[in-house]
Amino acid sequence: MDSAVEAPVTLPGLPEWETGFVGRAAERAAARAALSQERLVSLTGPAGAGKTRLAAAVASEAVKEFPADGGFAELVPVRTDFLPQALAAALGVTERPGQYLEQALEERLGQGRCLLVVDGCEHFPEAVAGLIGRLLESCPGLVVLATGHEPLGLGGEHVLKVEPLPVAEEQATGAVALFLDRTREPGYDRRLAAQVCARRGGLPLAVELAAAHAPSPGAADDDRHAPALTAERAVEWSYSLLDPDERRLFRRLGVFLRGFDAEAAHTVGGGSDTEVTARLLDRLTARALLVRGSGTGTGLRRMPGAVRAVALRQLGAEGEAAQCRARHLAWATATALALERTVAGADRSERAGRCWRARFDHLADDLRAALDNAGPHPAPAPHPLARALARLCYARQFLAESRAHFRTAGALAPGPSEAAADLRAAADVAMAEHRGDLAYPLLRASAEYAATADDPAAQAVALSFAACVGSRFPATFTDLLPYEELRSLLEEARRLAPPEDRLVAAYVAAAEAWNATGRKTAPDAELAQEALDRARAADDPVLIAGAIDAVCSGYGVTGRFREAHGLSDERLRLFDRLPRHDPRIGLEIIDTLHVVPLVAVAAGDLPRAVTAARRAWDDPLSGLYMRASKSVAPLALSGRFDEALEYAALMWDGWQRAGRPTARWMAPAVHAAALVHGLRGGDEHDPPHREWRDRARRMAEPMDPGGIAASFAAFAEVRVALHTGAVGDALAAAVDLSAAAPWPRASHQFYDAYAWAVAAETAVVAGLPDADERLAAGAPAGAENPWAAACLARAAGRLHGDQDALRESLAGWERIDAVFERACTLVLLPDGAAEGLAQLASLGCRPPSECGSVVR
Repeated sequence: MDSAVEAPVTLPGLPEWETGFVGRAAERAAARAALSQERLVSLTGPAGAGKTRLAAAVASEAVKEFPADGGFAELVPVRTDFLPQALAAALGVTERPGQYLEQALEERLGQGRCLLVVDGCEHFPEAVAGLIGRLLESCPGLVVLATGHEPLGLGGEHVLKVEPLPVAEEQATGAVALFLDRTREPGYDRRLAAQVCARRGGLPLAVELAAAHAPSPGAADDDRHAPALTAERAVEWSYSLLDPDERRLFRRLGVFLRGFDAEAAHTVGGGSDTEVTARLLDRLTARALLVRGSGTGTGLRRMPGAVRAVALRQLGAEGEAAQCRARHLAWATATALALERTVAGADRSERAGRCWRARFDHLADDLRAALDNAGPHPAPAPHPLARALARLCYARQFLAESRAHFRTAGALAPGPSEAAADLRAAADVAMAEHRGDLAYPLLRASAEYAATADDPAAQAVALSFAACVGSRFPATFTDLLPYEELRSLLEEARRLAPPEDRLVAAYVAAAEAWNATGRKTAPDAELAQEALDRARAADDPVLIAGAIDAVCSGYGVTGRFREAHGLSDERLRLFDRLPRHDPRIGLEIIDTLHVVPLVAVAAGDLPRAVTAARRAWDDPLSGLYMRASKSVAPLALSGRFDEALEYAALMWDGWQRAGRPTARWMAPAVHAAALVHGLRGGDEHDPPHREWRDRARRMAEPMDPGGIAASFAAFAEVRVALHTGAVGDALAAAVDLSAAAPWPRASHQFYDAYAWAVAAETAVVAGLPDADERLAAGAPAGAENPWAAACLARAAGRLHGDQDALRESLAGWERIDAVFERACTLVLLPDGAAEGLAQLASLGCRPPSECGSVVR
């Protein structure tokens, strides 16, 4: 029987060469052995020693020993800011809202035993050492293979010095073998080859360059083989042998940091036509000054770092640097704009998305360098490149970098109108990062530029949006913005708004809805509907999505949770059509992923809430703690306790790794973890329950006392107290239904149906004389939420000794898959008590103290 052929294991990003790897058997074995025992192995040595090729050879052999895979990252000298991007490109990692790129790297590299090769650490040794040190500390399964001129100086570093190759004539795998492998002349004299290699000190790059210029077999070695004991001298010697056209192209290609094709080389290098450039590229490749790798794409060449350093020095010596960098800037601008055009079509195609991202990762360092190297008055102007690079970085989910490039674009803009647009885009990225504190000043600055440009429409839009996010997303601000300040912005936007501009009218209407009640996250329901009508009139999908959120939130304030849940379906349908590459849309994508599970929970549709939370977990534009938080409450309410606690642990760890940013919205999920521990038998003295509860209370302290965190606490703390038999504590923490305004007239939060229903059950368990009236007061909550309806039915069954009501409650729990509450209800039925107790035991829960005697 034929056996399946196992696919070879390769390390992502591993470079390939057309030429084979020669020698270094002892070094390869030593490096392999070190990788099996050490966490940081550094290959050190001078330029041209062959460290990169050795690292690649070792990594290709060792990768099968690393189940969690890894990546090969080549560092090039742009700026220290972009070191995480280099690793992210090698690993396929993206930045997420609330999760900086370095934290995303830690998440990826913390998944098990993995190998990260970092090549070229000599460029920014201190910054590289800091980054690698932090990753090693955070990721216990990570092993790093680094290359550089010197060790990184980190504790536990295992250093292997890469020496020149042995040059003895009889050495079968040393410098002579490399020379003979690389020379284009067959039958070359081995003795003469040994002499050439000795003059080059066995340095692999010098040997390869010498082999590329080797004379015919038997010819005398001449002055061209002058000693060249360093990579620099070897490259300069090789350069001296080029003809004028080869020299000119060679030094101009030094501006490229990564691979380039003939068209790019021609654009930057100049010359008569692309075919001539292509022939020159072939000649430079034959001279070993360029490398053509089979793994980098058809027709791409790259210049080794040691060679590039000489090319740049020669470029400066010839006085061509400024002119060449201008051509590089022009090429980068055209390339970025062309790549940007391909992004839109890749949104709905996973394969197309992978293709453009791979191309961007390959080009990004050159695009960054072209922008960085633009002089004070460059021609062409760098503004189009800054804007295109910002958009590409956003689509690639390098969010912080995108925001920085948009700010650079604003500084480079040819006029105030363009600057206003760039700063508005920077604010959009900041909101996609969940950073209202960064977005708000950018919007104010955008409005100022729009005023300078005499563009009242753009000014009104920026001011309206600033007023809107200040009230709609208070959790994205470190300090809450005063209501009076937001109202002042809104008044100014109203004054500036052109009467017939539908888009501006929609922005203003949204800001009015969110700022009408004077409470954060609580829009006026009627004004929210008007904002939705205005958004539909403007036919703007972003504003429609935002206005749907306002209407849903307005429904939530008035306790119309079923209607909010129904409307969120429209938002999900719209969500699927929103283009992911547009920074303006990022906020609504993130908010949809946050709100849809919340609204489903508010409406008691736990199966839908769990599904929506899973979608948030799987979405690429959702940060670790943000996406994990969405699952905790619906899983806890469903009785899937182990899963809820797993997500809670991920949420809390991710939030701490992110630097504990302001996240008041997370308090209910934190409290849900406390709820699980409490229902599993915790009480006031139970450490896990108390710890999670106290965390939730601390997170909720800055919130309005009647906010969403208080709404969940009024349910969760009462439910735990009832389960543990602390009926007095439950009464103290419960909503006082005897004093509360009737449901239709009360102001609500999304967990109020749970809080009102459990308050009614508390009244029954406590034997309050007006328990019947409190049940009636809570009945509207049951009309909005089937969890509340099942809870109220159970309370009524217990109050009146009604088994039919208990069975109605049981059916309600089964419809929404709430296994814990179903078990607690079974305990109350004579024919279900045994099953209920067994179910509770399987959930890790003791029998509920508050259930009382079986209803007969």
